Amino acid sequence: MGSVYRFVLLSALVAVLSAQFCPGGWYHHATSCYAFIDAEHLSWGEAMFYCSTLHANLVQIESSSENTFLKNHLFAAKTNASYWIGLTDAFVEGKYFWQTTQDEINFADWAPNEPNDAHHNEDCAVLGFGFHYRWNDLSCSHRIDFICERTLTSESGVLVG
Repeated sequence: MGSVYRFVLLSALVAVLSAQFCPGGWYHHATSCYAFIDAEHLSWGEAMFYCSTLHANLVQIESSSENTFLKNHLFAAKTNASYWIGLTDAFVEGKYFWQTTQDEINFADWAPNEPNDAHHNEDCAVLGFGFHYRWNDLSCSHRIDFICERTLTSESGVLVG
């Protein structure tokens, strides 16, 4: 009986040690951890740098599930702010790429009539509060909130950034 008890206890300990987790203040979804930075209002470029200091990147939204998770978090937080995401067309107008991977988007949730490059000065994307957190393009120099994302691994709970 004692060996069965030790086996169950050891199995539980191994499961805890190899469990996936996010650091305090970060939120877990699928294979990523997310930090919703609302204490620092930064330009898109500054937000990108800030995320890098956390071993993270501006969020790269790759699926409807991930997009819904982010939107639901913002709705639940009852925030009334827009948040930078890591998407830009600063290099080629109208061709949006993820800053981290340089991949073109394969999922999008643009608000109606967006992106519109208003005043020929909107090259960075946000989850837009005024659009129920659908995507909008905005001037990259605006100073707003942002979302950082870092990858989660299951190897001893180690985060890779």
